[in-house]
Amino acid sequence: MSGIRTEGGELEVDLVLRDGLSVSPLSAEALSRIRTAAEAEWRANVGRRPGRWLPYAAAASLLALTLTGVSWFSGAGRADHGEPAARLVQFEAPGVLEVHTLRRDTSLTDGTVLRSGRTYRANGQALLDLEDSGNLRVASDSEFAIVARDVVRLNRGEIYVDIPPGTHTRAAFIVRTAAGEFRHVGTQFALAIIHGQTRLRVREGSVQWLAADGESTVQAGTEVVFSNGTKSVERPIDSSGTEWDWTATTTPDFEIDNRPLAEFLEWVARESGRKLILADDLARKKAESIRMHGSVHGLAPMQALSAVMAATELRYDLPAGQVRVSFEGEGSSDRTR
Repeated sequence: MSGIRTEGGELEVDLVLRDGLSVSPLSAEALSRIRTAAEAEWRANVGRRPGRWLPYAAAASLLALTLTGVSWFSGAGRADHGEPAARLVQFEAPGVLEVHTLRRDTSLTDGTVLRSGRTYRANGQALLDLEDSGNLRVASDSEFAIVARDVVRLNRGEIYVDIPPGTHTRAAFIVRTAAGEFRHVGTQFALAIIHGQTRLRVREGSVQWLAADGESTVQAGTEVVFSNGTKSVERPIDSSGTEWDWTATTTPDFEIDNRPLAEFLEWVARESGRKLILADDLARKKAESIRMHGSVHGLAPMQALSAVMAATELRYDLPAGQVRVSFEGEGSSDRTR
């Protein structure tokens, strides 16, 4: 059998088969009832047909062995199988499921650890903290498999990868689709599968694309569509356009309490794909000296910006692709996206 090996040496297809063939273990009571019924049936048939007991004995033994095998194959430790890869931080209704083949899908709860060798489906948008660093945002109606700690395969839908520049992970984070492998290079990027094609949008940094027929690096501000393993469309894209709006609803919370305003403004700018402009020296000094208090949990970045700035002497404007902060508030005062 051939396939892609994970870091533990296991074949990806082996992991998929093991996950698909696993079932919930039967209880001791259920096993006892089945064995009792099988034994009763065997005895009844032996009594009616003397000398023809061997087939029934064999069948009863096979049933007992099968039940024992099912219990062993899906037994204790299943919850800990696989390498920890991410943790579920936020999700919207109707939630996130671990997908199974021979048993009912499992609903995940806040804080659930997602592991390699498993497949997940997001019925509502979701936010995952990656094990090493960064986060993964999953659009509604998306399905993905975790192949290894730093490798995800997108089966359908759209995901957004956010790994800040300068972050040192144990290995390069990789997303696989039918179009090949996509490796982050200090990156914010989105991958989507649309009508069998793979669409890549790079917001920050760059992404290395590797496929059987070639490889290339896709820079920030670029959208590429891949068909049959080759580039079919390549065009520029605005890093703060409406194409990215869905990612703002599953943004990691930013702890503002007792932190400088300047750090918060940098966070808002990066989350919205904009460049932060401190328009004058006084604005710069104020941003560095002001210490914030309270919380902006649950607010999208632009909502948080409005709430925080209302408590300061500073003003902000949103020219194209910018968050502009000033003390005197010169220029336009458009505060909408």
